[in-house]
Amino acid sequence: GLGERVIGFCDLRLNSKKYPKGFEFNTEQVNFDIKDLRFVGLVSMIDPPRAAVPGAVAQCRSAGIRVVMVTGDHPITAKAIAKSVGIISDGSKTVEDIAAERGVPVKSVNPREANATVIHGELLRGMSVEDLAEVITNHDEIVFARTSPQQKLLIVEGFQRQGQI
Repeated sequence: GLGERVIGFCDLRLNSKKYPKGFEFNTEQVNFDIKDLRFVGLVSMIDPPRAAVPGAVAQCRSAGIRVVMVTGDHPITAKAIAKSVGIISDGSKTVEDIAAERGVPVKSVNPREANATVIHGELLRGMSVEDLAEVITNHDEIVFARTSPQQKLLIVEGFQRQGQI
């Protein structure tokens, strides 16, 4: 299925003298105990794509438009969503898929063997203009995940340099 966001919950009994009624908890600069928490449970959430998205992706593809996904989502979630809407087609494989099929480390797979790729923002941060151009040229289906607003601009500029936008 789709990648889901998972939130873990925990609790901790706090000393009422140390944390009286009205105490202002600061989650940015933690000003309360966070040791010895008791795990309570997990909740998963999913924000599925709109129903019209797969059809829109298919229409774009049939018109010769290359569809690329750029998101702030985690790579696993991004890949699952991209597959569900047709940005990564059935039968397309990433280096991770190929490595899993072969039972080998990802590093042993030549990236050019994969026709789809999911690029993490952290990896993108270390890429040169030439590296990005190679990704754009050598992969038909691309998902950029965990990207910042600045990286989104770099991605657009990368496609513009190749005349694809």
